Order: sequence, then structure tokens, then C-alpha cells
Amino acid sequence: MKYIQEALGHGSMQITSDVYSHVSKNIESDSIEKFENHTQKIILGAEKGHKTN
Repeated sequence: MKYIQEALGHGSMQITSDVYSHVSKNIESDSIEKFENHTQKIILGAEKGHKTN
């Protein structure tokens, strides 16, 4: 986040955090959703007798 602050010329880390923290939360939420979908496919495949590696 420090790199972003400096690259954008924000005077403080708080400004950068206030403006961009939602982006990190969205990325985290998307990653969790993708992980859950992937693991669900693995579980369903195992239940149907498919190889899961």
C-alpha cells in the first residue's frame, strides 16, 4: 500500500487506505468465492466417484 501511496502522490497512508481499501475487500471476496466454487466442484466430483487427483 505504501508503494501505491507514493505512486499516486497521496500525502498520507490514510488517504490511500480510505480511497482504495474497498478494492482489497472486493478482491478478497472474489477470491473466497472462487475458492468455494472450486472446492465445491471437487467435493461433488468425489461424491460422484470421479478422480480428484
